Amino acid sequence: MHKFNILGLDPAAEEIKPAAIYAVLAPLDNFSIEFILHSISPNDVKENIFIVSSQIESFFESSCSNLLLDASEQGRVHSFSFTKEISEWNSKRINKGIIKELSAYENIKNALIVVHFSTQQLRDTTEQQFETLIEQYKSFLIDTNTSLLFLISGPEVANYRFLVRRLNQLFSGVVFVDNDSAARVLEYDYWRHSTGILSNTHYQLILQNDRLVVEEGKIETQTLSNKHFNDEDVVWLVQNSVPEGTKLPANYHVVKSNSDLFEKGPQLEAATLVFSVTRYTDLSELGKQCFELRKNCGRWLKLVIQNVDGIIRHQDECLFLTLGVNLILYSFSEPSRLLSQIQSIQGFQFSRPLPPSVEHVLRYTENTFSKGYLPFIDFTRQVEVHSDSAVNLGVSGVLVVLELLPRIDPIHPLHLFHIKREGDVFSVAENKVYLYLHACRENDVMNAIKHLFKLETSDFFAQQSIISDHFYIQQECKQLRRYYRDKDVSDFTNQLKENDSYKFDPVLAKNPSIDIATPEFFTQERPDAKAFTMKVKEL
Repeated sequence: MHKFNILGLDPAAEEIKPAAIYAVLAPLDNFSIEFILHSISPNDVKENIFIVSSQIESFFESSCSNLLLDASEQGRVHSFSFTKEISEWNSKRINKGIIKELSAYENIKNALIVVHFSTQQLRDTTEQQFETLIEQYKSFLIDTNTSLLFLISGPEVANYRFLVRRLNQLFSGVVFVDNDSAARVLEYDYWRHSTGILSNTHYQLILQNDRLVVEEGKIETQTLSNKHFNDEDVVWLVQNSVPEGTKLPANYHVVKSNSDLFEKGPQLEAATLVFSVTRYTDLSELGKQCFELRKNCGRWLKLVIQNVDGIIRHQDECLFLTLGVNLILYSFSEPSRLLSQIQSIQGFQFSRPLPPSVEHVLRYTENTFSKGYLPFIDFTRQVEVHSDSAVNLGVSGVLVVLELLPRIDPIHPLHLFHIKREGDVFSVAENKVYLYLHACRENDVMNAIKHLFKLETSDFFAQQSIISDHFYIQQECKQLRRYYRDKDVSDFTNQLKENDSYKFDPVLAKNPSIDIATPEFFTQERPDAKAFTMKVKEL
């Protein structure tokens, strides 16, 4: 009997019955593949494993592929990919060919079969056709006594989740693999095992030493049944989070600083704490304070951040939300609006999973420190890393493809890119420039390009396309790397070494007449200047 090799998972949730088909759904390929690789336990190395996927190389390139590689060296792994011709077939014809191919193997009995499809490959399949092909797989599994994990990944995966639930007579179980707060979350809708059925169960996982481990909940889930919090309507806020002289209701209390508010937190149960952020606020320290309050005070405490100066970036916002903050007010609100926004979250508890530690979350930001030009193959790999980090942090990221005008030498527009932000990388292949903008919303792409490209893009590029969904960004990178793998792609690294005009020049900082320690403007008087008196001529 096959089992998931996940430490701490309940025995009922790790069991994979023979002659059964289970659905594994995920919004991204790497989520589902990473989970499937943990379905291979050391005992399964003795059994045969069959994998069918258009992304077959991803199964062997993951950090969790060790057991699969060991089984492959022993000749127990049989992998199949779709050729370009087969990928153009409809799903009915493809699945019929898969069953026919697998039936030809005598060692298929008692094996574990993994079939991976994207929602894009299944887009032409109706609900009736999908039910028919699952019935065909079901008959094949009964004849061979094999177990099948049917993987579906892609942006429209939620639709198939509802479909699988309706087909619960054919599927023995369905698990949804997603990411929240830098941790994998398993949602078991139902799961048949040897002693019954597991239903509506969630597990939070973390990756330790290339192995998924169930992370025990560190926040006790409280229920509101017949329990009233005495301080639920009480609000504590930092003094500079509202304009000076603002008259507040009687249940609003003011403290001097964020540190004072942090010390007040452990004495409260369900009150609302409003922290303020200015240009002088240490965001990392504030994030740690919010995380400690959420971890130790529970889910009913409300944490709000008032962005006084408007300097919180998109990635900072996502980090705060990941670390336990309920609400971020993105601009300095009028007092009446501030009161109504605070009132809108009272009575609700924090519902998102909490990461194991602040360091666990910040580890994903370390992957986005590279910036500037990269050789094309390195660029595609780095974009996948950036995209994966963005998903774990809940950050937006976009891949921009700029097609060069005819007779434009790529080196000229490349010299005009001046990347300043960490995580922004670009490269070129043939007549297209590829630009990845980390922590950037799709609506902000045009403004971002204006800041990093000195001239008008229309002077160099015929058109541009934007890919904003993380699933399609990763798919595009895999396809580009496969297409250009054996081709000679120009590398402009040496020509762009001098493209560093955006870098900080320490010589300017040594100028004694420039005070870089304060953000205020200053005036400078010339000692040799003489006043010039102007008079109005009398008529």
